[in-house]
Amino acid sequence: MLTALVGLSVYSVSLMSPPEALPADAPPAEFSAERAMRHVREVAREPHAMGTPAHARVRQYLLRQMEALGLQTEVQEATTVNQVGETNNVGYVYNLLGRLKGTQQRGKTVLVMAHYDSQPNTPGAGDDAAGIAALLETARALQQGEPLQHDVIFLMTDGEEYGLYGAKAFLKHSWAHDVAVVVNMEARGNAGPSMTFEISPENGWIVEQFAQSAPYPFASSMMYEVYRRLPNNTDFTVFRDAGYTGVNSAFIDGFVHYHKMTDSPENLNRNSLQHHGSNMLALVRQLGSVSLDNTKAKDRIFFNPAGSWLVQYPAGLNMLWAGLVTLLLVVTIGVGYRKKALSIPQVLGGFFGFLLITAIVSGVFFPINTFVKSMLPYAHDSNGVYGAGRFFMSYLLVALGLFLLLCWLLLRWMSVFSLLMGACLVWFALMAVTFVLVPVAAYLFLFPLLFVLGAMLVVFLLELHEKPVAWAYAIVLLVGVMPAIFMLMPLVRFLFVVFALQMPVAMVATLILLLGLGIPLLVVIDRNFSWRGMPLLPALLLFVGGVQLFRAIEAEKPSESQPLHSHVSYYLNADDSVAVWASAYERTDDWNRQFFPNPSTGALAEIYPMASRQYLKNQAEAIPVEVPVATLVNEGIAPGERILALRLRSPRGAAHLDFVLQPLEEGGLIGAAINGDSLSLGPIETKQGAVYFAKVHGLPESKEVELEVRLKQGSSLMLYLYDISIGLPRQLVRKPIPDHVVPEQGRDSNLTLVRKSYRF
Repeated sequence: MLTALVGLSVYSVSLMSPPEALPADAPPAEFSAERAMRHVREVAREPHAMGTPAHARVRQYLLRQMEALGLQTEVQEATTVNQVGETNNVGYVYNLLGRLKGTQQRGKTVLVMAHYDSQPNTPGAGDDAAGIAALLETARALQQGEPLQHDVIFLMTDGEEYGLYGAKAFLKHSWAHDVAVVVNMEARGNAGPSMTFEISPENGWIVEQFAQSAPYPFASSMMYEVYRRLPNNTDFTVFRDAGYTGVNSAFIDGFVHYHKMTDSPENLNRNSLQHHGSNMLALVRQLGSVSLDNTKAKDRIFFNPAGSWLVQYPAGLNMLWAGLVTLLLVVTIGVGYRKKALSIPQVLGGFFGFLLITAIVSGVFFPINTFVKSMLPYAHDSNGVYGAGRFFMSYLLVALGLFLLLCWLLLRWMSVFSLLMGACLVWFALMAVTFVLVPVAAYLFLFPLLFVLGAMLVVFLLELHEKPVAWAYAIVLLVGVMPAIFMLMPLVRFLFVVFALQMPVAMVATLILLLGLGIPLLVVIDRNFSWRGMPLLPALLLFVGGVQLFRAIEAEKPSESQPLHSHVSYYLNADDSVAVWASAYERTDDWNRQFFPNPSTGALAEIYPMASRQYLKNQAEAIPVEVPVATLVNEGIAPGERILALRLRSPRGAAHLDFVLQPLEEGGLIGAAINGDSLSLGPIETKQGAVYFAKVHGLPESKEVELEVRLKQGSSLMLYLYDISIGLPRQLVRKPIPDHVVPEQGRDSNLTLVRKSYRF
């Protein structure tokens, strides 16, 4: 019986696996991951953040590919401004657009989207070269098939990693007015199934189209509820907020490689790419051949009860299912009471007892997880772990052992079915709360509870609980708990993939809820392993789980295949010939320790006048380097105003610029604009007075932007100008970075920043 349960659990987790990749010689009109991998290798040859030479190389490659496919190709060059508190982030983007004409001369279009820029310290094979490759291979396959009714626009956005700049810029393009539905491809790792984790509001129509067309649909209403509560955005967010209909898909396993140098073509799972593309191609064919006049409909509930079988139904039916579960709960309690399988006081005790078990087991993992993280060789836990599967299995075994041990103690005072019914009452309470607060996720409690209650009722009516344990008893209970296993075990795995060691309690609590519905079967298994009434199975599970946990910790040692992530950047104040090394983390490693022989902690006040964030710092050698240049192009006078037209330039070809405006008279700044786009800057108070701050991400190929500053007449301006390139000064790196170390992820890691001030 234990083998059967474990086998079902493993199988239910395996249902999340993506379909196998098709060979390169697959039929021309089908999607082939092997063909798409050719694009991944080119795009993800090296990091290609916006504003870098590699970014320009990737852009030219993609343009050539789109033109070779016969698409109507266009480059949208635009500036986009994001408001971030009192500051502005500005993106200079090169969006790549391709249009595949349909048979209909005019009308609505389908937009297929992925972003081609990467984070600064990753090749970005998963995020988002895989999406770009899927887009190109889909365009090729569509060309080989029957013409679609509607035009399809292929949009490769720029600047997603720095602020969704490209998606926002496209909304200003004339083609945006034709778009009826959006298909976006993303990634938060390099493996796992392509999950359609986000669908636009009023999703009834698009859910039906997705269910009809996708060969391997993997989606759920609950998944979107989890996602929208996380501090994450994608390009799809821009279109969703603008009212567009659409779907957003991503694979998320292999989180440890996300935004890292190990997100390389060699590490990308081909089956995940195949899943990406197979669903994209089928969905675009479907959307390109149906009416797009009305893409909004009442929300539907949707989920995968097993494999790629997608169940979807109107949200209003939840009321019917909830009523049926409520009726079945009352009837089952009544029959169980009449058959003396349970008593009301014990059921109430079981309710509170199961809550206590859940709280204890979940709570124990707080100190366990803290201990595990303290033993890992990484300076911070936001990077994930290489052996996520090993940690998942160890946590699962420990949680199962603790659960069985606590159940053994509790069942000395109550019957098995009283505890099971108590667990069902907890499920029912969660169902009711979810039904009110998050109705689209209520299915997660409705159907497992429905089947378990049905199985209990059969056991009571046939009086199987009064007979010696036999196959009939086990089979009825196993059939009752199977929907819970198929629906919740993948969710348990999914939650660990999403949160890993950052928040494993979510996974543990969900696992305990699942185990609660299988209490009678688990008790049978436990008693078969007991000796003189002692719970040997819980002890064995705890021992094996503990051993597996230490093996998982040991396996995290840095190596070339699973490198350590090291954070350090170089900041130079060319005005005062002062330089510092800085790291966002106080804990150093065996490579970046060379930069911090005499470290201190503080803000980068020698670089930014308004600096407040705390860094680990160390004095560095000031090296001769070309400084950013601000040139006065024109000065004008308007009533009560002094208008400065400035050209900001990076002679050393940096990727980004920062600037700080400090009027030398109080209230002297009236306004500012970059390349004609107005900025909304608020004052930041410093010891030297109010300053105004903005960033420019992704400088154009000329490495110049135009800044207009409007001051009060007679006011002077101090301009602090910074240019930022990716990589450290080679002449200052005494100890080359070893194979087992890579730069930390993020936009403030592995940078060289140079400051120069100007007065106008």
